[in-house]
Amino acid sequence: MGHQLFEFANKKGAYYEELAEHHLKSKEPKKAKRLLLGAVEWYKKGGNEEKARVCQEKADAIQI
Repeated sequence: MGHQLFEFANKKGAYYEELAEHHLKSKEPKKAKRLLLGAVEWYKKGGNEEKARVCQEKADAIQI
């Protein structure tokens, strides 16, 4: 059960990250930042600290 939860959380993080990229391209930085911060939380739940850090850095770089 634990492995499935980690896998789900990482897939959810990847989905949020991908969706954020689309919003950035569509000139919607506020939505993109919110999604990236959501991805950070999902990656942390999935135990993927490296991806969480990368998404946090991307979110921090977005000026609203």
